[in-house]
Amino acid sequence: MTMATATTTIMSPPEALTTAPLSTSLSTCGHRQPVKLDPAKHIAVQGEWEVLKMKDLNPNFTSPISTHAAAQIPLATKEAVMEMRRELFSKEVLDNCLHSTRPGAIQLRGHSPRFTKFIYDFWHHPQVLDAVSKAAGVELIPAYDYETASTNVQLGPKGIAGLYETPAEPPAYSEEQAQLDAANSGAERDPIIGWHRDAHPFVCVLMMSDARFMKGGETAYRRENGDIGYIKAPQMGYGAILQGKYITHMGIPASGTGERIVCVTSFRPKNPLLPDCSVLDQIRKHSHHTEIYYQYTLYRIEVLQERMKAMAEDLQKRYTENTADGGAGCCFKETVNKKELESWAKDQMDYLRVTYEQVNKDDPHPVRLENCWAVEGEGDEFNQI
Repeated sequence: MTMATATTTIMSPPEALTTAPLSTSLSTCGHRQPVKLDPAKHIAVQGEWEVLKMKDLNPNFTSPISTHAAAQIPLATKEAVMEMRRELFSKEVLDNCLHSTRPGAIQLRGHSPRFTKFIYDFWHHPQVLDAVSKAAGVELIPAYDYETASTNVQLGPKGIAGLYETPAEPPAYSEEQAQLDAANSGAERDPIIGWHRDAHPFVCVLMMSDARFMKGGETAYRRENGDIGYIKAPQMGYGAILQGKYITHMGIPASGTGERIVCVTSFRPKNPLLPDCSVLDQIRKHSHHTEIYYQYTLYRIEVLQERMKAMAEDLQKRYTENTADGGAGCCFKETVNKKELESWAKDQMDYLRVTYEQVNKDDPHPVRLENCWAVEGEGDEFNQI
């Protein structure tokens, strides 16, 4: 496919975040004492950053929850990135949470918090949630545990076996190496993933590799006139926030990094009264069904509980106002608006119906590690960046 030349970009920071280095632990190095999250050491200081609005990308992109489309913000220090890599490429995670997504790539899913406590604490820390929410233009929380830090890995020459040798410290890549890598790859802009929309309202993509000289790796989207715009890929430690459920987009291949490791945390609105469009399409086949079905169903039932509680409180407030003069027990004013109740009930029934349908779709069973050694990838389209 020939890409148009017109572009819109979010500028990436000039270089990766830096802190004092940690030891480069590998998955084969045995057990270490878990590292406790220290906000002063592990969470990046926030500064000024640009926000793209939905109308900036394409006037046809609309959302019921926020006008913000995309932003890039500093999130993790180098120390935090290294600790995340140490957890992710541990033997426990690789043995239990690895799924094949497409030829030459895998994803680590469903590891948090059981195997990756530091990562879980990072993505649930109030400072991180506040930064992500400000960039998104709406208060957000992680969708549910299974969608915390799903990590996409571009496989190297050693394939899956090489993952067990992944160092905690991201390998530095020189500009000369990057240029040679780009030349050898052909630098074609065929999509990593076809045009799609995400399974959850917002995602935050955290770069965990040295991407200073990376070529490609952008997120492409269609503008109103049919041209293609690009949102530039983030640098190490930076998070790219995208309202991917309401923006048709695709990922562009990257070269010039030596490795490409990004983790994707999915978010939904904290306010249960806001629309929630989260589904399991396309992520179902790369998940442990018994676990993700439980988490997905539970959070949606809890959302329904909160919505019903809010409705009950609203009815009680109206009733109190209607009986202010004569007292409760003999109300002669209409408290229940039947049209409003009908609309509200329909919305909740639709929400419950989607929940039931999502856990009853007949997708293939997950692709497990033992099925990945001979053929790495199903060649299917995956919905995350």
